[in-house]
This record gives sequence, structure tokens and C-alpha cells, in this order.
Amino acid sequence: MPLTKVAFTPGVNKEATSYASENGWFDSNLIRFRKGRPEKMGGWTKLSSATIEGTARSLHIWSALDGSNYMGVGTDSKFYIEEGASYNDVTPVRKSVTLSSNPFTTGSAGSGVVTVTDPGHGAVSGDFVTFSGATITDGITAAQLNTDLQITFVDANTYTIATAGSCSSGSQTGGGTPLATYQINSGLTVSVAGIGFGAGFFGGPTATFSQTTLNGLISDSATSIILTSATDFETAASTIAANVTLTSPSLSLASASAFPDKGTVLLGSEKILYGTKSGNLLTDLTREVDGTTAATHTSGAAITFVGLIQIEDELIQYTGKTSHTLDAGVVRGVRGTTAAAHSDTTIVKEANDFITWGGAAGTTSVTQLRLWAQDNWGEDLIFCPVDSTPYYWDKTLGLGARATSFADQSGASDAPTITHQIMVSGADRHIVALGCNPINETGQDLLMVRWSDQESPFDWTPTATNTAGSQRISTGSEIIAAQKTRQEILIWTDTSLYTMRFTGPPFTFGFALVANNTSIISPNAVATIGDRVFWMARENFYAYTGRIEVVPCTVLRYVFDDINLAQSRKFFAGSNRMFDEIFFFYASSSATEIDRYVKYNYTENTWDIGTLSRTAWVDFGIHENPRGAGSISSVEYIFNHENTENDDGSAMDSFIESADFDLGDGNEFLFVNKIIPDIVVTGTDAQVGYVIKTRPFPGDSLVTEASATVTATTTQADVRCRGRSATLRIESSKTDTAWTLGDTRLNVRADGRR
Repeated sequence: MPLTKVAFTPGVNKEATSYASENGWFDSNLIRFRKGRPEKMGGWTKLSSATIEGTARSLHIWSALDGSNYMGVGTDSKFYIEEGASYNDVTPVRKSVTLSSNPFTTGSAGSGVVTVTDPGHGAVSGDFVTFSGATITDGITAAQLNTDLQITFVDANTYTIATAGSCSSGSQTGGGTPLATYQINSGLTVSVAGIGFGAGFFGGPTATFSQTTLNGLISDSATSIILTSATDFETAASTIAANVTLTSPSLSLASASAFPDKGTVLLGSEKILYGTKSGNLLTDLTREVDGTTAATHTSGAAITFVGLIQIEDELIQYTGKTSHTLDAGVVRGVRGTTAAAHSDTTIVKEANDFITWGGAAGTTSVTQLRLWAQDNWGEDLIFCPVDSTPYYWDKTLGLGARATSFADQSGASDAPTITHQIMVSGADRHIVALGCNPINETGQDLLMVRWSDQESPFDWTPTATNTAGSQRISTGSEIIAAQKTRQEILIWTDTSLYTMRFTGPPFTFGFALVANNTSIISPNAVATIGDRVFWMARENFYAYTGRIEVVPCTVLRYVFDDINLAQSRKFFAGSNRMFDEIFFFYASSSATEIDRYVKYNYTENTWDIGTLSRTAWVDFGIHENPRGAGSISSVEYIFNHENTENDDGSAMDSFIESADFDLGDGNEFLFVNKIIPDIVVTGTDAQVGYVIKTRPFPGDSLVTEASATVTATTTQADVRCRGRSATLRIESSKTDTAWTLGDTRLNVRADGRR
């Protein structure tokens, strides 16, 4: 039989089954299409060995007048300005206060944990504080105290820090009268959806709770938790003094004296949350919590207190202890958390007051994960945590200077104090705040747009002689995102899209409704190429070219049928103009962090898919390569992309796999015995794999029937496989290997079924 050229339509198509997508590509990872040909995508290396604190959600690059190149990096914990591959901490300061004499109390002997007393400190767990003027305390040196330290847990008047030191005796006070400088409160790393009932972790334990550390590491399945001290961790047991029906408003106990004021109890197989204890009566009940089922209970039935502890991001239940070991009724990863291994000396907190999934949490609004908006005012940087205070970093003050709020700038007049997003309008040079507080008000209006006077970034008071002003968007309930183009600013609300254009006096800016019944999936799920804007909505991909267009997507079902919309605020878009591509990074349904991308080539109108964990992205410009933020073993880095063939020195698992192909519409079985590769393979010891999979019927699973290793000098490969239909897969997992596929030819003939 003559050789058969196997040609496939460019782009990955998963809108139908593999068999129905005949003559197309069906799956991929870390590849791209260029001039219709699939090739391996470029790799990445760490920008430097320097790490960042927290998960980066925003990258922004610019050049100063002196030729210095900068990159702003916003994480859930910090804000950095990178220069020369070094990260300079410019996180704004929330407040500075001189503490009372000897505010430090050391922990147990040999520990570096120190408790700090500062009534009304206003910190939350994860915040950073810097001390100056502190003196040696119980063997922990002044240098180990006078540095940037992370707060591990808090109550109203105290918090703990983990120093690099080791105390000599334990339980000693000291420190002198240091100055404590608190950075702005850290944000969340995950989204908590909604408000009120069932909205997730709402702020953790109450102001009074017990704490200790693990005395030895534990695995993710351990059911015996050894603590340094379990003295303050409650256990209690009694019996009920009256029958309990399905609608009983209270629990009457024979004795409730050992039970805490609130928490969870186990009655039979039902867990019940109570909010108030009065004498021997437990009230404010929430029945059938933690997935249990409400039942009736007879007077005299045993009732046991269910303790709850928090170790890092895991919640663990227990019902009893022996000395300092929690060893009865231990249930790992409860209330929506995940069981994990924890190291020796990890902090353990009593968490009986946690309000989590299914808890009656009232109507207090939930804080979303920390995002950032950034832009440049000349060589200076303006930025804000989304839905928080806008800040200004003055380049002339140097990289050692922290950013300060707009309201604190010299000559500031009515500058916004809270805003969803901030940017510079363009050539007309106004600073625009979107979703901000109206003038002379402190509360945030999520539809309010305000702008400063032209060329005056801190003057926001409208007068007859300046161009400062405001406009409230009339459609929707909140502004979600805004994106600057060459001619205008696009503004998405939760229900509509508007344009904002500079018109000059007397109104300065004009606003026009582009479309109703449209939105965007997250504040950062948008990328601009010239005057073309691409974004991801909750059900499709769109482009704006003066009007809204649906971008035809051949992997639409693949994306939106397996997506975690609860974490949609993390989703973002990024351009790669080197190859005419737009990345859309998102989390699959089983993930809480970004683990996938879908990529669109806007010149060739092709799509491909893959797995890659990135949390922020910026295209090349002042730098030679795009940059992305990600982690290695939970350590956060910035990576240069498209500068290698490897995953930071390791192999990249790239592949592309075709849809099914057959002979005569599958009327006959096919037999393949030879591959004539047409592929460019480059690199030291470079090679790729050709894999043929077959199946007898469309509903059957694919079975690998033949494979061959191909190098730059391979002219043909002998294989042997048969089936009614087959797929072709090109894969590579070698370091320093690049490949571009041409036209593969196969020696194919019809074959009998037997």
C-alpha cells in the first residue's frame, strides 16, 4: 500500500468526541500552533533565586527616566518593586506605635515564638510587623527581634511572632520599649464566596482561644495528635436530662459545667452546634452539622463535647485526650478543609468558635482574596489592593521608601480613600478611580467613577477651573473590571459593558453603554492587543473591536464543564505577543488554585490547552521575555518565559494528540506498520516519541498499540498496530528538546477483523 499522509486541521477541538472530531487535534499540553503547525512551547527559568512572600496576583512593568527597569509585584501579603532581579518591599504602613515597656513574652525554652502585647493592635493573622529599638529578651537577640516578622495568630490585645532565635529559659518578659511598625493587613489567598449563611471561614477563632504547638510531626492520616500542652484544650462529657425531638430548641444536660460557652456536641451520631450555655442548658442550636442527620434522643443518652483545632489550613475534630495527646474521636480535614501533613512545632489553635461552611454566620460581608491594580504616573507607581486604599510610590524617594496613600500626599484634596481599581486614563493624564467612595463620603460606591484634575494626581475636588469630576455607572450593581485601550477605557459591571472616552471640557469624559447582559469572570480576566480586547466571561470568550464579538472557541465545553467558579477571582488573562497568543489561566473543578490554561492564537484563530500553574503574568516589553508568577514546592518565584526548552531546568511534558482517524469511515480495520516522520527536533540528545493508539469501536478506550522514538536523524520507524480507528500522539519529556511537527506519513492498509 502507498504511504498515507496524515494531515490534521490546526488547533485543538474538543467540542465533540474524539471520533467525531476526525482529522483534527483533540488534546495537548505545552504546545502552540505557528503557521498551522504544532510545536513545543518555550520553557521558563526563575528570574532569580530570590523569593517573594505570598502568592503574586499582579505584575506590572515600566521604565524610569534614568533607564532603570521596574516591575511591581502584588501578593496577598506584600507589595514589591523588582529591579535587577531583587525584590524591594514597599508594602504600605498601616500604623506605627511605641509599645509599653517589656511587651515581649517568650514561649517554652528553646522556642523562637514570642507573644507581643499591644492592646488594639488591629493586626490579623498573616500580617507583618517590623520592630526597632527592641532589646535582647530571654536569649533572643535584638537583631532577631528588630526585623520584618510575620504575625502567626492574634487576639484583641496580643499576637505571636516566630523569630529566628531560641529562648533560654521560657516564659520571660522583656524587650524594652520598641517601636512597632505594622504593614497593611494581609489579604486572603482563596476566595470565600458570598455573604451570610454557608459562606466559609469568616474570621477564625474568637479573641480568646488556646494555643500550643505540635510535639512531633503528623501525617495526613494520623489520628493521634501529640501536643506540647493539651491542658487548655476542652473535653467534656455528660448525659441529656430530657428527651430531644427533631425540633427541640435546647439541650438540657445533667451537668454542663465542663462544657465551653459555645461549640459542638456529639449526641448519638448527630453533631449539634450550640451558641449559648446557661447553667445546664445549651441553646442557639444548629442541628445536623458536619454532614450528620438530625434524630430524636432519649433522656439519659450520652453527650460529648467535640473539640475543634486548627493546624495551618486544616480543621481537626476530637472528642477526648490522654494527657497531652488528642486520641479519641479524631476526624481529619473537617468542614471543607483538607487533611495534610504538619511539621513538628507547628502552631495548633483551639478553633471551637470557627464559623465555617454551614454555619449561621449572619450577614457580614466576606473579604475576597487579595488582588491588585497597578499603573504608572510617569516613572512613579500608583496601585491599590482591590476594594481598598489607593497608594503612590515616588521613584525619587528610592527603592527603600514605602508607598503612601493618596490622601497622605502633599496637597491632596478629596482623594479617594477606597477604590476597586485605579489607573491613568492615557494621553490626557487623569488618574481614574473605579468603584470608589464619592466625594465627601467614606463609604464605597461600587458603581462610582471619579477622576483627578488633569496633570494633578492628588487634586480630586471638582471646580470650575479644573477637570476633576465623577460619574456613576447606571447599570449593574458593581464594577468588576476596567481595561485601558489606545482610545478608551472599557468598564465591565456585573451586567454590562461601558466605554469611557476623553471628550474634554466641560464634562471631561463621556460614558456610553456598549451592551447589557454581558460581564467578565474576574477583574483580571482581560488582555489587550492594540485596540483589540479579549476577555473571559462565565460562559464564553469575547472580543471588543468597537463592538462585542463572541470568539469562536473549539475547547469551550472542555473549559466550562470543568471549572471551579468559586475561585473565579483568581482567573486571569495574559498576552504573549511573541507568538500572537492570549492565555486564559483558570482552576479546574477539583482545584482551588490555578492549574490550567487555555490559549488562543488571535492571528490564526486556533486554540490549545494545557496544565500550568501561574498566578500572574506580564508580557514582554522592557524585558526580552514574558514573565509569570508561580511556585516550586510552595515557595513563590517569578519566572522568565520563552527563554529555554525546560521547566526551570527540568523536562517539560509536552504533547499533542490527534482525534481518531480511520479507513473508509471505519468500515474496515486499519493496519499500520511504518511511520515516516516529518519533524524538526533540536537540542542536545533531543528526541520525541510517536505513539499510535487504537480502538475497535468509538465507545471503547484507547489502547497504546505502537510507539517509536524519533531523533533529528530518524528517517523511518517500524511499528505494528491495528484497529478500526487510531490516534497519533507526539510527545516529549526530554530536557533541552524543541520540536516542530510537519506532515507525518504512515504505511496504512486495510486489515481484517480477526
